[in-house]
Amino acid sequence: MLKAILGNKTAQLLMLRLLKDREVYAGALAKDYGIGIKSLQNQLEKFEDANLLVSRKVGNIRFYSFNPQSSYVEPLKTLIEVEYNALSDSDKDFVYPRRKRPRRKNKPITLTKKVNAP
Repeated sequence: MLKAILGNKTAQLLMLRLLKDREVYAGALAKDYGIGIKSLQNQLEKFEDANLLVSRKVGNIRFYSFNPQSSYVEPLKTLIEVEYNALSDSDKDFVYPRRKRPRRKNKPITLTKKVNAP
């Protein structure tokens, strides 16, 4: 449904990814999804022009995040959450790819949830 509302698959992927990551840049998304970087940059710029996203530049990379000043962002996030919950497990794995590079040797593992020992 989100694809039909936003107009294309690229826009759908961007919004789903932004919901979880809170900040994205076109190069990483292009690499993860196999989409041309220019189409991702154009879509991000359209959302920024529509005042849904804001950007900040760090070196040569432009990071995009939801615009906290926009009154449309919270209802949009709700719609994106509904879309995310309707995705199959395989689609969720595509939208949010797992880590691709190995962990650094001897890097300590920190747990985000407390695990009770039996």
